[in-house]
Amino acid sequence: MPVWILVAGLAACNSNNRSTNDHADSSRASTMTMSGDTAHSSHKESGMSGVGVAGSMDKMMTDMHQVKMSGNVDQDFALMMKAHHQGAVDMSEAEIESGKVSLLKDMALKITEKQKKEIQELQSFISANTIPAKNYDPAKKEEGFGEVMANNMVMMMGLPKMEGEQSVDQHYAAMMIPHHQSAVEMAEGYMRFGKSAMLLAMAKKMIPEQKKEIAFFEQWKDNQ
Repeated sequence: MPVWILVAGLAACNSNNRSTNDHADSSRASTMTMSGDTAHSSHKESGMSGVGVAGSMDKMMTDMHQVKMSGNVDQDFALMMKAHHQGAVDMSEAEIESGKVSLLKDMALKITEKQKKEIQELQSFISANTIPAKNYDPAKKEEGFGEVMANNMVMMMGLPKMEGEQSVDQHYAAMMIPHHQSAVEMAEGYMRFGKSAMLLAMAKKMIPEQKKEIAFFEQWKDNQ
């Protein structure tokens, strides 16, 4: 059974008018299963669902919601970060294929190469830990690693809406900023609760790297 249970009607909330904390509080009030289609209906309305950057983000959200959590901090971080990385790879490949700005296409290529390598490392860890020992309760979303993961999913649901006049390059930059911020939040949370030396080293390396990439995308947007 999918573990990510969120508030009924949460996807209909306007993320521009509500804070992350407001979403987190609401997510604990009642439960329903959230699908990737519901979470990103705004992208579907843009007419770009299923293709390009928006379609890649929709697929990532669907994949993350369908992850079956094990109750082991290390295994679940690896499972979720693998799906999260795949979203970055898919969006970056859409930018490489359809973008026009060479600076962004070069960054997309770097992100693709780096995150594909980390996906392989994460998959190797997942495959080697087929029966992980439970050390937290994913259903407890107000404490420990369960809170980290629940808050991260709420954060992902607040990703920016696709604007009809945006180019592929503009949308890629706009989406990669909160996408990377979400990865940083997850990695920082894992650093508090994780046990695997390999995954801790990956998270420690990932945090400054993705913060640097966030700054790159923010600077590019500011210069437009």
